[in-house]
Amino acid sequence: MDATHEIKFRFNPSSSKSKKVLGPLEGDIMDIVWDQGSATVSSVHKVLRERKDIAYTTVMTTMTRLAKKNLLNQDTSASSYVYTPTLQRSDFERYVVTGVIHGLLDDYGDASVIDLFVDCIKLRGEPAMERLRKAVR
Repeated sequence: MDATHEIKFRFNPSSSKSKKVLGPLEGDIMDIVWDQGSATVSSVHKVLRERKDIAYTTVMTTMTRLAKKNLLNQDTSASSYVYTPTLQRSDFERYVVTGVIHGLLDDYGDASVIDLFVDCIKLRGEPAMERLRKAVR
């Protein structure tokens, strides 16, 4: 992703997956669009309504915001806007993890972050340590 289309996010480590950097509704919507490949507000609203009571206009507003955040492309050529993800889920996750790591390195320095990262890997056990050893080689 180029600098002119940078995605802005905040990191919340206590949430799960995409919701670590998106609000709960934004995360739910992105999950639906990723699963569908492309979606309209109506199709996303239908899926969300199976889980909770939510207004169509709330979904529409949130999808418009996700487009402004460069997470969704908004095709306005048809009568119903069609939204597609700007990044696949795995690319988004890689983008977020890279951003978090760079932020930690910038704020706390290489030595501190690397030492703490290795400590965290050690806590995960020998298979994780072996994977780290292979990655470093």
